[in-house]
Amino acid sequence: MELLLSSRRTVPQNATGPPETPPPPGLGPVREVPGLTSIGLCAAWSRHAAELAVPLGAALQRWDETPSTHALVADGYLTRILPGIFLPPDLLRSAVQRALALGCALGAQLQAHHVIAGPSAAWVVLGGPSPAYAELLSPAHRGDQAGVVLRHARLQPDEVETIGGAPVTIPVRTAMDLLRFAPPWIAEPTLQRLVAKGHAQVPQIRQRLHRMHRHPGVQAARERLEQMLGDQRVSSGALEPTGLPSAVTRYTS
Repeated sequence: MELLLSSRRTVPQNATGPPETPPPPGLGPVREVPGLTSIGLCAAWSRHAAELAVPLGAALQRWDETPSTHALVADGYLTRILPGIFLPPDLLRSAVQRALALGCALGAQLQAHHVIAGPSAAWVVLGGPSPAYAELLSPAHRGDQAGVVLRHARLQPDEVETIGGAPVTIPVRTAMDLLRFAPPWIAEPTLQRLVAKGHAQVPQIRQRLHRMHRHPGVQAARERLEQMLGDQRVSSGALEPTGLPSAVTRYTS
């Protein structure tokens, strides 16, 4: 029987974030996020996550979704974590900060069995613009929150790693879920970045997809993989060398 567990790879990371970003020109006073405090956020995941999340929780900002707010996001003054909940980009420079920011934004809705997945997991490891919605995997069907896609899944222990105490699907599983569920304009560039930066390899993705049975979208995912990334191999069948660290070592430096 499949289990939902975190792997033994835990990512060490400095808990101290960069100085708080000064408010952009013309920005009014920030409204506090109702029902959220900096103490205890991400505790559903682990005590370690809760401790590291304190400065992020204290910096959460709520803004109405207006054209002015959208302009602040486009200009790089704010990063949208969930609809109406934002953080300064300077507090999202590391994978640990990005993973815990999502947990903080979920607040009381966060459950121990929620695993960051899909475009959200890719954003955690790659950075860049945050996805339009947050994606989580869970063995439970319950849960409804604006801006969150909660998929039912049973994960093997080796498909999940911890980043700052937060559970995140490993890049190969993330790639598989992108191929199965994400639209092409999201899946293709994200997969290319995961591969180019050494987080995942095409043969690994292909092998795991072929081991999946009776899962929705697997056959279509296999075909999409060949269409998107099938040519990124040398004649021996291996990936072109990238000179970048492997997925196992990407957070240790």
